[in-house]
Amino acid sequence: MRGTGLKRKKLSYLTNRDRKELILAIILLLPTIYVLVRAFIFPIYQSLVWSFFKYNLMDGSEIRFIGLQNYEAVFRLRDFWVSMYNTVYFTVFTVTVELVIGFFSAILLNQAFRGRIFFRAMIIVPWAMLTLVNGLLWNWIYQPGYGALNQVLHFFHILGPDQTPIWLSSSFRVVTFASIADIWKMTPFMTLLLLAGLQSLPPHLYEAAVIDGAGFWEKIRHVTIPQLWPAIIIALVLRIIGTFRVYDILTVFTGDPTASSTYLTFNYAFRYFYLGKASAMAWITTLFILAMIIIYIRQLKKNQDLQ
Repeated sequence: MRGTGLKRKKLSYLTNRDRKELILAIILLLPTIYVLVRAFIFPIYQSLVWSFFKYNLMDGSEIRFIGLQNYEAVFRLRDFWVSMYNTVYFTVFTVTVELVIGFFSAILLNQAFRGRIFFRAMIIVPWAMLTLVNGLLWNWIYQPGYGALNQVLHFFHILGPDQTPIWLSSSFRVVTFASIADIWKMTPFMTLLLLAGLQSLPPHLYEAAVIDGAGFWEKIRHVTIPQLWPAIIIALVLRIIGTFRVYDILTVFTGDPTASSTYLTFNYAFRYFYLGKASAMAWITTLFILAMIIIYIRQLKKNQDLQ
């Protein structure tokens, strides 16, 4: 009652002009709020509801509430676990390599040398390329007959004249080589995030480290990494979310629905029309991503506190 009274008292200080401007602002915001609700909030709510219903667009059966049976069916689905394994492998491999390469690339581009602006501009090129084009490019590179990879290996006599290995011959190889294509494209994004963090570090920390006799690796360990920790966490979280939702590049490399959890969910929703199961898959994957991110951030914070 007291809080309500205070609010009324505050509103009573508004002039008629302020009230009109406030009403106008609310009216102007209504279309944006409507679009946000329709485009983002309602689909999330709808998928959550569907995940508890038996809902197939093709079999003509009645839509009915079945509780957690969709989730139970997804957990028993072998393809789901295969796709989760491929997705986790893809995420760990690509994010780790991107972090290592991006970290040292950022340190290099943060140094003063001739042509630094040119190289900073050029590093954006792979990132700016469409994912579909990037996937087609690397798919061509891996082709056994005319692909550039075999041609280069033959040129340097790493492969014999009669050796033409098929690089994309299994699901594991497909995911691995697709990871390399994704690393080539997304490492510049990691580099730019870490470079922005490096440029905000105060130079006097490095000057003090030099006076203390610290070498390159000591400065990296005791100055750069601790100071850059917030930027590293942000970059890792963004890339983990991005790689776990991977769809397009694996679609180019393979038609296997188990290549990733996102691809499997797409197939169940828009090819098999099991909207209930697909919604359950989407929510399981989302909760898995959130759990991974929470565990990862807590572990990083714990390590930072120990340092």
